[in-house]
Amino acid sequence: MQSLKTKNLTTTLYSFDIFDTLVTRKTATPKGIFLLMQELLKDNNAYSKYFRENFKNIRCETEDFIRVWLYKTKKYQDITFDEIYERIQINHSLTNSETDFLKNLEVQCEIQNLIPVDENIQKLKTLVNKNEQVILISDMYHSSETLKKILTQIDPVFESIKIYVSCEHRKTKSKSDLYKVIREELRPQNWFHTGDNINADFNSARYIKIKSSLYNYPKLKGYEKYALENDNLTTEYISGTAKNLRIKSNNNVYNFGASFTGPILYSYVNWIIENALKDNIEHLYFIARDGYIPKLIADIIIQEKNFPLKTHYLYGSRKAWRIPAENTVENFINYVLTEFYEKLTPIDITHRLGINKEEFERFSKIKCSNKILSRKIRRLIQTRLLDNPEFKTFLLNKHSENRKNLINYLKQEIDFSKNNFAFVDFNGSGRSQDILLSIISDLYRGQLNTFYFCCEINLSECKNSLKRIFMCSNKYKHYWLELLCRNTEGQTIGYTAENDKIIPVREKINNKNLISWGFEQYIKGIFDFTKSIIRLEQNLGISLNQIDFYFSYFNYITTAIDKETAEILGSIPYSNIGNEKNIKECAPAYNLFQFLFCKKQDFLFISKGRSSKAAKFLIDKTIQYKSLRKFFIDVNIHKKKREAFICILGKKININKFII
Repeated sequence: MQSLKTKNLTTTLYSFDIFDTLVTRKTATPKGIFLLMQELLKDNNAYSKYFRENFKNIRCETEDFIRVWLYKTKKYQDITFDEIYERIQINHSLTNSETDFLKNLEVQCEIQNLIPVDENIQKLKTLVNKNEQVILISDMYHSSETLKKILTQIDPVFESIKIYVSCEHRKTKSKSDLYKVIREELRPQNWFHTGDNINADFNSARYIKIKSSLYNYPKLKGYEKYALENDNLTTEYISGTAKNLRIKSNNNVYNFGASFTGPILYSYVNWIIENALKDNIEHLYFIARDGYIPKLIADIIIQEKNFPLKTHYLYGSRKAWRIPAENTVENFINYVLTEFYEKLTPIDITHRLGINKEEFERFSKIKCSNKILSRKIRRLIQTRLLDNPEFKTFLLNKHSENRKNLINYLKQEIDFSKNNFAFVDFNGSGRSQDILLSIISDLYRGQLNTFYFCCEINLSECKNSLKRIFMCSNKYKHYWLELLCRNTEGQTIGYTAENDKIIPVREKINNKNLISWGFEQYIKGIFDFTKSIIRLEQNLGISLNQIDFYFSYFNYITTAIDKETAEILGSIPYSNIGNEKNIKECAPAYNLFQFLFCKKQDFLFISKGRSSKAAKFLIDKTIQYKSLRKFFIDVNIHKKKREAFICILGKKININKFII
């Protein structure tokens, strides 16, 4: 047993803060404990419906009230646990037993939701083993007896260590007064303190000549703080789990995988699995390449929860699956000429049709180049190709071997005799699935199920091609989320027969940039989050599969992204499909000159967080006005609305009387 030395003895004292230094909560904030209590109280009819549904706010607001009230009336710097619940009891007409139940419940929730900060506990144990004098100090409403009860559940070493707590002395670390009480009692010659709070543990300690060191406890990310404003238990645990993984990691890419991508994809895959089990789906086919990471997550969930599901990785892509058949050739041509039309060039058309330059020029009567087509020329090409029976026949013949190999590959990978499978993709319009269903119509006449995280607003309709969408909303553009599913493989461009087996043919790409970016650490972060959140769910006995946090994360990224997050997300190597030979950062930083005169990448809302102040201003205006030119000067004439104005530097000048 460690015993404190007498105050007459010159000694060296070591003190440690408790919360977020030696132990931390599984929730992101202390309020998460009260949200958990609210969840546990929801079916307890001993309390009123109002009380149960508003417990978290009642608990927090009462504590704040008591703290201010006792400081104003008695100059107490801190309050006790009993004082908080005495006021709650009075306000809500609770009996003694009902109040005691709540107090015990809170202590039990604290115990069940604490985890050790191993690094600092090991430092403390080393000092204790050397027979150094060690104490704990906390600004806390729990008594030292309660804190010891809580801490000994973490490690028996705390049984022998004295605890000084602010509520028992009515003085706090933050005002330096609790330190003074301890100094008067123990009279140490040298005093070393460790804690995480810049004010209470560092500045206030140093102010009275204590040698303090600040423990770099991981702070909440900007998107986590933003999401936690919604008071959601799932968000508390998701952010808390991610935060606690960051305790052991200084790798920013790992942390991003664990904190941002992990939660989003875990929720998506959980939703897929729940629906698959409900509909007796036994096989999930994750489509390359966006399906690679979701499949890894699914494998962990299925193994940990022992679900009767099997996963498969299926090589496919828009290029490999959009192959014209007799009943889809016109749709195929239309898809090629109407998708991404604002950036469409003749070269793009040749790639998507699967023909060469000479063949394109012969049938379209248009010179093949890299110049973006005007709407008029694009429609002319569309008409010429659709109205030409010779071209349709040529196209079908051109792709006959591709169709054969595709069908044989799918037969090789999927048992079509049972309607017990579904595809998993990430984002799209569903058109590839519709064409695929037509191609395999002789093999399979059942319903083709495909799970999507999100979809394009031009989602296709096909009777037997069912699209199930996780985030079915037109409020947001989710396309940027494909950045989270990067893979080191090239896209599947077709199939070939080798030794009685069909082998996917993949485009050769430069994946060194993605590997250098930290892809392996990124995957590890996602893995660790998935395993941690599954264990947490199992221990709590509740599902953490609400999606409120996702909308907050999305809003934060697209409207208020911070520099740290923008640096990680914006540096992900990315390029449009079909142009992956020289992959670069998806959202580079810009200075003023670069933004004005260099070709700009997509994802400007991410670049904004990385760019100079002047470039950031112009990026904001570009996003707001759809283009920078429209911010500087734009003319708008709406005859039907009888409205006309000029916009100069964002200011509207009415010119109705001159035009209309």
